[in-house]
Amino acid sequence: MKILLIQPNYREIYSYGGAKELTPIFPPMGLAYIAAVLKKNYYNVEILEANAFNLTHEQIKREIEKYKPDYVGITSTTCMIEEANEIAKLCPEKTKVIVGGIHASSLPTETLEEFKAIDMVCIGEGEETFLELAKEIHISRIKGIAYRKNDSIITNSPRPLIENLDELPFPARELLPMTKYYSAGSKNKRIDYILSSRGCPFNCVFCADHLVHGKRFRYRSPENVVKEIEYLISQGVEEFDFIDDNFTLLKDRAHKICDLIIEKNLKIKWRCSNGVRIDKLDEDLLVKMKQAGCYMLSLGIESGNDQILQKMKKGITKEQARKAVKLCKEVGIETRGLFMLGNLGENEQTMLDTINFAKELDFETATFHITIPFPKTEYWELIQKEGSITASCWKDYIAYGNVVFKHGEINPELLLKLQKQAYKSYYFRPKMAFRKLKQIRSLSGLKDFTKKALAAVKISFGK
Repeated sequence: MKILLIQPNYREIYSYGGAKELTPIFPPMGLAYIAAVLKKNYYNVEILEANAFNLTHEQIKREIEKYKPDYVGITSTTCMIEEANEIAKLCPEKTKVIVGGIHASSLPTETLEEFKAIDMVCIGEGEETFLELAKEIHISRIKGIAYRKNDSIITNSPRPLIENLDELPFPARELLPMTKYYSAGSKNKRIDYILSSRGCPFNCVFCADHLVHGKRFRYRSPENVVKEIEYLISQGVEEFDFIDDNFTLLKDRAHKICDLIIEKNLKIKWRCSNGVRIDKLDEDLLVKMKQAGCYMLSLGIESGNDQILQKMKKGITKEQARKAVKLCKEVGIETRGLFMLGNLGENEQTMLDTINFAKELDFETATFHITIPFPKTEYWELIQKEGSITASCWKDYIAYGNVVFKHGEINPELLLKLQKQAYKSYYFRPKMAFRKLKQIRSLSGLKDFTKKALAAVKISFGK
């Protein structure tokens, strides 16, 4: 049994309407975990990283033909599902293609109905599902998949979530080109990524992550997390990015991770760029995180209007945001504000409130995504009833330069106008330019600043 896992090339699609220079290249940690479980059980598995190597379809096809896999597994977001189907078409007829990720988990039957080159979809977490496929357990007995049988689509019973995340082996990074991954603003060349928890118990109307990882918060022990950090340090890694949705949800656990880093005298830099909840921060925790090497937190604030925050069920207030940012600055931790335009109940004034609030808080950086109503989210269901989905294809479901819905006072023209206005008014201020220029320490830093500045101009002033 030979299995090939494929990360599609997302550069063109993710940066559509924006700038490739600002699009980070992250490792496919989901595939790396699946591969690690397969390797632990002595199965033949490889990862084809089409994104990191910027591969064309022709190059992908050659790699598939060279490896001759029995199964090809492809990870896919909503905007990448059409690309996943194109890759599936490149596979030999005898090769079975299974697609996983958030889109397949959200719309398993619809995905198989729409995309005929895909043989089955993985619903939810994929580690145990792929292991059972490798063991050649009969397809009817494998939980968490949907597949074709004759002219019908069969959906098996759901797969239970993995209870003990400590039992998972560390991701199979040896199958990935780790030196090719990068994130804007990182302090070191050797950066790696750690997922220390899964699941989110909150009820934000826009979020679809629970369709893969569930709503119950599951987490790795502090000892297990720090053991992975120590291993990666031995491999030359100098910086870490925790890509959890909820790294600080359990404060005692976050404290313990920091305590272990300090006790073991691990001289590292780390950040949480995927976002942390502002209501789960306090001064004691931030001081400890700073002592343990944390230098940046992305804060998931989303809106600068309290009524909109209530409607989207975010469960936070503007005053909490002010307090969190103030504490971070006092402790010496950089902040990035994460905002969305087009939330439930928005109009032009509420979105201007968000832009102005971001400038008031004065983060080192801020992002202004156009809200994407992902399939099967609460917001998507509301729009289906009260508004309209305007997307012509799944590739339209991106956060920059495109809008896929109308609802209430929200329309594509207004959202696109305000997204450009947000970036122009936030970044093209003298204080922001001065702040960035002060951080330049080398010729390479100047080149990097120039590249990103030109990309910001493209986003703010481009068509």
